[in-house]
Amino acid sequence: MFLYRLLSSIALVLYAPLALIRSVSGRRRLGNLRGRLGLLPYPDLAGGIWVHAVSVGEVHVARNLLTAMAKTSPGVRLGLSATTAAGLEAARRVAGEGFAFFSFPLDLAGPVEKSLSAVRPGVLVLTETELWPLLIDRARRRGVTVALVNGRVSQRSFERYRLVRSWFGRVLENISLFAMQSEEDARRIRELGAPADRVLVTGNIKYDAAPPGAFPDARRLRSAAADRPVLVAASTGQGEEEIILEAWATLDPRPFLAIAPRRPERFDAVASLIESRGFRVIRRSSPDPVPSDHESRNTDQQSPIYLLDSIGELASLYGEANLAFLGGSLVPAGGHNPIEAWAAGVPVLVGPHTQNFRSITRSGEEIGILERVSDARSLAHACGLALHDPASAAARGERARRFVAENRGAAASTAKAVGKLLAGEPEARATAP
Repeated sequence: MFLYRLLSSIALVLYAPLALIRSVSGRRRLGNLRGRLGLLPYPDLAGGIWVHAVSVGEVHVARNLLTAMAKTSPGVRLGLSATTAAGLEAARRVAGEGFAFFSFPLDLAGPVEKSLSAVRPGVLVLTETELWPLLIDRARRRGVTVALVNGRVSQRSFERYRLVRSWFGRVLENISLFAMQSEEDARRIRELGAPADRVLVTGNIKYDAAPPGAFPDARRLRSAAADRPVLVAASTGQGEEEIILEAWATLDPRPFLAIAPRRPERFDAVASLIESRGFRVIRRSSPDPVPSDHESRNTDQQSPIYLLDSIGELASLYGEANLAFLGGSLVPAGGHNPIEAWAAGVPVLVGPHTQNFRSITRSGEEIGILERVSDARSLAHACGLALHDPASAAARGERARRFVAENRGAAASTAKAVGKLLAGEPEARATAP
């Protein structure tokens, strides 16, 4: 652990100037640095449950789990931490439902000790891939039970962890419950050293998301779409918007396009890119008036494109969509989770890079609710086929909605397993909770 602490400190010193430059240049927002250093007050959970999420997607998972925990462990104090600026904004909204929220500490001795002393959790719950060795070690030394929930291990992470398997296995020994998304994730975490009798397959908590409310800007979007089908390009990464615009521009007739970049710090850059291609931008954050019928129905170069430059509204935007392309997949970012789109009854297109969600995307392909594309040409072709046969697309969307409904239940089973840890059962066992 001494070597890990030394390397973590060196990495922080080396990374800090880069992070500051990226923040100042608008390329990536910093989280709450004072909070991450342990310089802000923490809530006292008094032996309750501390759930950690990274950013917006993980916060949505945490929200489902916290809601289930409030039912299975009534009266227990619940808290949610997040890392990124966008994650903290999402956590602040979740806090309105009765949960405390705060910044996740850097994995350094000072911030970790301050947070554990102040929060005083009975159980520390880490989500998905959030394995922080020092925090885990110090929590167990204090008698805090640690759990990993909605766990997943991508192929890339698996290969990296295997390089330090002997050391990493000792880290995993400090975790009492591994509630994994799939059998493949369970196999990988066991191979990395997790005790087999602590590993459960509980499914993906994202299937349990409550239906989002209506999209707040629906009236303006529908007016701009002017009865055209809506294509949502969601969670796009750098380099993907150009491909999407190229594909969309070749469609005849064109659907109404809504783009939702993955990172808030890229909103302005994406708006500038759209305008540089000769298209007008309707920004969610802008109070522009609803376009006139004549303006909305114009399908030449002035046809508007909707930019979702807000946090936490993508799930409700899917409710307006006929088809969705999920980003992070035409560029080698590993892809993003299609469950929110499917839950809204929307079939999904993805690129070739979906290794972070291999099991889910494979299932989607097998039942015909997800299709792969490789470039602008194949994206345009797939969009054209789907939008020229709306009945078939709607049928696939309904199949997607049923698929999500059939896979619900992970939040409740995970909450029960965590509740057992809080009640004092020493270790999880590889049986249904």
